[in-house]
Amino acid sequence: MKYLSLTALFITLIFQSCQNQSPVNKTIPNDTAASEITSDTNAVSRSSIKTSPNKEASIFMIDTYRMDEYSEDPSKILNEGWLDLYEEKGEYYLAKVDYKIEDGFSECAGVPTKGVISKRNSILFLNFPFLKAGKIENLKITKAEIWPKETVQYNFNNQKYLLKGYGDIVGTNIQTNDQNHEEVFHDVKNYKLTCSFNGNSEINMFKADQFNDTFIKTLFVGDIDRDGKLDFIISTPTDYEENSIMLILSSQIRDNDMEKSSYKQDVQFDC
Repeated sequence: MKYLSLTALFITLIFQSCQNQSPVNKTIPNDTAASEITSDTNAVSRSSIKTSPNKEASIFMIDTYRMDEYSEDPSKILNEGWLDLYEEKGEYYLAKVDYKIEDGFSECAGVPTKGVISKRNSILFLNFPFLKAGKIENLKITKAEIWPKETVQYNFNNQKYLLKGYGDIVGTNIQTNDQNHEEVFHDVKNYKLTCSFNGNSEINMFKADQFNDTFIKTLFVGDIDRDGKLDFIISTPTDYEENSIMLILSSQIRDNDMEKSSYKQDVQFDC
């Protein structure tokens, strides 16, 4: 009986030891950022980054970030590998990032913030090993918002790119933009943006079931990866309390789907 008691005690001690060990960190899939994971209290995710299977490739918005439990200090992310896509006198360039960080506080969220402020007229920070510093070819954006039933054409290196918007316009009003000019704004549902090359079949660029007082806007059209084909940067928020950006590099498009092959980041600033 004594031997049985000692054996039981030994098994119990081993079980308790296993229970007290620290939990093993789980690997997060490549297309999901750690900041997208929410707790059981249904906390709102503050930022998310979608990357390609190449873990070194990613984008970073010049924005203000809430330093809550889901966020990482931007200064720990923006290392030597990052390049800045910026505009100067109508031309676009890639160069090593040059920025500063300002500490702040979000009254509505009740958490500290860190604002990333570029020292240039920047569009986006990029971290891709194959990108090189220097001047970038670009095209003038003929129409930033592509509403349902509208098309925009770009010609580059003897190639024709036709962007087309689809969806349902359920309301229309007049708004005043940042330049104090009045412009037509539509309330859109079931939206889809496609692109066709040289008259070939359309491929998907972006989809959204609906928008809440916002819409997409083209920010850049040019050849960032220098492969002779057009790349696109599009602002894609679906809610007015959100900043969102999407980068489409032609050299990274897979399975004939631009949206699935894109790089995305979202920053929420709701209360």
